[in-house]
Amino acid sequence: MAEADRKNTSYDGRLPSYRTRYFQIVLALAIAFAVVAILAQRYVATISRSHAAEAEFREQGIVLLNDAFAQLYRSRQDLHDYLLSPTEPSVRAKLDAALQLLNSALARLLEHAANSPTGDVAAISRSLREDGRTLGDRIRELIEIRRDPALWLPASSIIEDQLQTANTMFTGDLDALLAALGSPSDPLSVQRMIILYRLQKAWLRMVDELRLIIANRFGAHSVDPIAGMQARSHNVETYMIEVEALLTELRSGVLNPDGDPVFAAEIDVLAAHFAEYRKDYAALIAELSGPGWRHDLEFLRNRVDPQLRVMQRRLEILRLELQAQSIRQVETLTGISTRLGNVLFAALGLMLLIGMSGYFSLDRLILRPIRTLAKSLKAHSTTGHSSSPPPPMVSETRDLLNAFADMQAKVEERERELDHLAHHDALTGLPNRSLFRRRLAEAITVSQRHQMPVGVLFMDLDRFKQVNDSYGHAAGDAILVEIAKRLRKVFRQEDVIARLGGDEFAILLENLHQRDEMTNLAEKALSIIQRPYEFAGRMFYSGASIGIAVAPDDGTDPDLLIQQADAAMYAAKQDEGSSYRFVSAQLTADAAAQHALENELREAIRRQQLELHYQPVLATGDGHLHCYEALLRWPHQEQGMLQPAAFMDALADAGLCSTISDWALDEIQSKRPSGDAAVSINLSARLLHDEAFADRLFERIDVGRLVPERLILEITEDTLETDLRAAARVLHELKRRGVRIALDDFGTGQASLGHLRRFPFDYLKIDQSFVAGISIAPNDEKLIQAIIRLAHALGIEVVAEGVETEAQRAFLDREGCDYVQGYLIGRPSASG
Repeated sequence: MAEADRKNTSYDGRLPSYRTRYFQIVLALAIAFAVVAILAQRYVATISRSHAAEAEFREQGIVLLNDAFAQLYRSRQDLHDYLLSPTEPSVRAKLDAALQLLNSALARLLEHAANSPTGDVAAISRSLREDGRTLGDRIRELIEIRRDPALWLPASSIIEDQLQTANTMFTGDLDALLAALGSPSDPLSVQRMIILYRLQKAWLRMVDELRLIIANRFGAHSVDPIAGMQARSHNVETYMIEVEALLTELRSGVLNPDGDPVFAAEIDVLAAHFAEYRKDYAALIAELSGPGWRHDLEFLRNRVDPQLRVMQRRLEILRLELQAQSIRQVETLTGISTRLGNVLFAALGLMLLIGMSGYFSLDRLILRPIRTLAKSLKAHSTTGHSSSPPPPMVSETRDLLNAFADMQAKVEERERELDHLAHHDALTGLPNRSLFRRRLAEAITVSQRHQMPVGVLFMDLDRFKQVNDSYGHAAGDAILVEIAKRLRKVFRQEDVIARLGGDEFAILLENLHQRDEMTNLAEKALSIIQRPYEFAGRMFYSGASIGIAVAPDDGTDPDLLIQQADAAMYAAKQDEGSSYRFVSAQLTADAAAQHALENELREAIRRQQLELHYQPVLATGDGHLHCYEALLRWPHQEQGMLQPAAFMDALADAGLCSTISDWALDEIQSKRPSGDAAVSINLSARLLHDEAFADRLFERIDVGRLVPERLILEITEDTLETDLRAAARVLHELKRRGVRIALDDFGTGQASLGHLRRFPFDYLKIDQSFVAGISIAPNDEKLIQAIIRLAHALGIEVVAEGVETEAQRAFLDREGCDYVQGYLIGRPSASG
């Protein structure tokens, strides 16, 4: 019917053209205007010749005036550049050239003004010429001031003659004292060396802050120089207090119990240098804070800038005079334009008459048919039906109606295509999640009327990510297309097969009487999916896990049914893979329990109820403390103290791993059990591939919120199972910053020996399951021996976990294990 309507709205045949009619109207209008234009042109040409010479003279004056403005601005900019870089010959040459160009511009302006019809222009130009000479003299005087540092910056003598000398003497004597101590072995000398190094560090930071004060005074690091100086001055005074305190500590009897006169004299010399530096610093600050800290700027403000402003005002006055001449000429021309306007007014009346005739013709022949067509299209968009527009009277309207008819046909075709794309998967052509949910809701409504079950099969492919990672997404897409074809062969035509996204599929089953029918279809689907796939000459194998939900037994909400089928699918995948499982009460209870645990965990995090317990790690040789391992604990109100294994899955499912890790890193930095001991912390595999968390970790180290030398990050072998490139990048970057890396639970995961060579491990941690076999399982002892030898051959130290008996500790000591950890060594506690 729509096709027939479009055929009826197609118009053919020869019709008169509105373009031709309009051309005739325009031609008549052009002839009339041509007559008026010829008469007006003769009159205007006579007047224009009389004003041409005056306009040309004024334009030349404006050009010369603008050139003088430009040269004055350039001289000012080059002067400022010279003040910033007075020692650059090119900058000085540029300033001299700018002054010469300014004088030349003023001379040309004076020469031109001599021919001016008014005497004011000439007088102003003569004054500008004299001002230019005066400006040059003052700039040369400013240059002489700027070339002498003692004149333009009085504080330079304090910096070079006093502060620099005191700094050189202090650092030289301090370096000599450090060199004299050498490499001490007695505790007193070591303690002196530490204080001296702290003194050297505080002194260097104080000197750096003084440099920043000077830089801030020149506006290099602050928009407000005075505020920048005050902030840096506070830092200098803080470091001075620290230097004075360290000198006092060096003079104390604790570091010189025997009254060593040589050491005391050297400290007194340092104190004298420091006192001299502090006195000179106070004089420098007073000089820099005063109004006359730069003589060149004062001369610039009081002598040069006023002269520049005088010249700029004279140029502005000259510009106003030229504008006044222009206004007088405009007034003359205005009278001429008034007379021309009277001539053109008659032509305007003629144009309006012809324009009105053209408008009525346009409205009758084109606009009315277009309005009719618009009403027809609006009716079609609201009701789906439209009346045929009236037949056209000119060819333009005919072409427009035919174009709208063709466009309507294409829009309808495109709407059908977009509707299909909006509700179907682009790769497989199967319905998408939106269409599947809509069909499921409709099926549930029908089933409630006929008392028949509706089945939802939620299917997820097994090992599909390995295909994508190993052979690329092209292979994965080919497998998805093939699976869609196979599923169409298994299920009935009335069943809805949908791709929900990724490697997830869903099937809607209707008109079934028993669950056995769903079971048979699920088994057929699993069987046909397990058949091999071929792509690019390679054979691939895959499987699937299926979860089955049945309405109304498992609910009548479409989203709930899909969610429950999804949960059943995950249960099937955890069982053995390539199997199916129906929704059960236990699954629902487990999901509810998991959800409750996640909520409790979120609340515990919000209330900061989680704790870090620290377990010591000792060296096997002398038994000294090597580090602490930070272990996460949750004091649950009902279940008692929970270890990570009880809630780590809920933590990951809730997306809280990065939040907990950030909190733990803050805790070990602010509340570490020992100020000097390193702390190791387990890092989730997900976080190692989280670029945002990695960037935050790097930033913590860079800004000093973490001390990298006191941090050991432990990763498990499952971290290395996916995205090796990202893991390697993060670990190497951490290693470069000074963080040590440990491979935890070695031997229980999927790590290969190549990983030990590829990643920058400092430690291997033997899993406690192997340690428990010492003196019981000979094979476990042999494995431990092999791991220790392998690690030592690669330059990696070994930590044994779970040491609980003296026999285990003795065995590990004999085999050369570097460190031990376990209940025999120390139990985890909140205080370390």
